[in-house]
Amino acid sequence: MKAATMAIVASAAVGGLIAGTMPVDRVDGVGVRNLATSTDPVSLYNSAQQKFAAGDIPGGLDALEQVLTLSPVDGEALALQAIWSDQLDDATTRAAALRRLGGVNPRLAATARNIIDGVDAAAQIVPDPAPKMVSGRVAIVILGFGLTAGGKMAPELVRRVTAGKAQAEATSTAPIVVSGGAPKAGVTEASAMRKWLISNGVDGSRITEEGRSGSTPANAQNTAAVLASQGVRDIILVTSPNHIRRAAADFAATGLKVVGAVTTQTGLAKYAKPLAREQQKGIRLEATRTAKIPASRQVGVPLPDNLPDTGPGLIVEYGGKLLDTVLNSGSATAN
Repeated sequence: MKAATMAIVASAAVGGLIAGTMPVDRVDGVGVRNLATSTDPVSLYNSAQQKFAAGDIPGGLDALEQVLTLSPVDGEALALQAIWSDQLDDATTRAAALRRLGGVNPRLAATARNIIDGVDAAAQIVPDPAPKMVSGRVAIVILGFGLTAGGKMAPELVRRVTAGKAQAEATSTAPIVVSGGAPKAGVTEASAMRKWLISNGVDGSRITEEGRSGSTPANAQNTAAVLASQGVRDIILVTSPNHIRRAAADFAATGLKVVGAVTTQTGLAKYAKPLAREQQKGIRLEATRTAKIPASRQVGVPLPDNLPDTGPGLIVEYGGKLLDTVLNSGSATAN
């Protein structure tokens, strides 16, 4: 029985997908424990992601363990194992997964570390409207907010660009990126923000429009591409208090480092406490999506580059339980 089990596992690891299901057991020193309920790593990977989306972190990690039993060099599974082990404060599993991933895919290992460190830093942010004084080469990133039907800026967007203007005056040589698409009446959020800043005394040569994003993950992805061309990695992020932690985690997932956070004063007192560990599930999940770690696997169907933002909190399909978590953790929609 033991020899047959080892043959099944070895065949799955080397050959890839094997149709059908087959229980795989291992003697763990106490008794026999079921490790893999399917010989299809794709189904197991998708099951893990579904469990993470529903807030079942132990269940998701168990499914990943089964994936890695069958495919020990699955980089995306190792990245998720490291990221979600950190959610449970399991430093041993996190370190082991990162170490293995470093040998399989060093770039993905760096991304996993960025997410782990970024979520931890984002959770500690206490929203503050005061401009930040930072050293070194840094860019100011102001995030958009939905325009009116006529293409006018909503009051909260005016408050965001006002906070951004104050930061621009405090760091007078820093370039500025205004990020937001979702055009209304032919006007994007980015173009409306740029026009407002220039009309209020900010030098237009400092401002770059990123007008393609329709979601917070896309804000981060597209802005990272803009700043990479400028050789900038450190940013001061400007948005609303109910959005700053989610946004900071997303930007960290792209490799950018949030060295300062500036917010409007909207609902400031509601977000005075850092996020507890349980409240970090939502921003951790979205950070993995921002990093383009696939939410699911299906042979022959490409994954979208940008995820839609359908309303407050996380995208609906991320899972109802995590939607509740995000709504209670200061992570409302940007657009």
